[in-house]
Amino acid sequence: MSNKINRNVNGLLIHAETLKSDTEKRVNKAIDDLKRRKSKINFKTVSVASGVSTTTLYNNRLLRTRIESLRAVKEVISQKDKDSEIAMPREQKLREEITKLREEKKMLIVQLLEMEQLQQENKRLKALLSQRKLE
Repeated sequence: MSNKINRNVNGLLIHAETLKSDTEKRVNKAIDDLKRRKSKINFKTVSVASGVSTTTLYNNRLLRTRIESLRAVKEVISQKDKDSEIAMPREQKLREEITKLREEKKMLIVQLLEMEQLQQENKRLKALLSQRKLE
């Protein structure tokens, strides 16, 4: 006698596939919402926003790669922002220095013109003095 029982598991397989697709839809919707709000995207925030466990997120390859890639992109963007924030004060400092140097240049030009005028007046006075000595 054979105790082999034919079981109909098609309903279970369909239900499991439905749950899987529902989970993926919830996670994708949560990720889209986080992106729109410009929030951090990592396994914990996606888990909380979607109501799916972090274990499920780690075990599902598709969801895991999406979260990891978005997290990596966010890190690169935030690093660029930090670099630009560091560069901005430096750039502003350089602009202020340029402005200061331009002002100093104008003052030096004025001093040079005054000095040339004084030299011309000095020559004129020397000529006048030498002319009076001759008289």
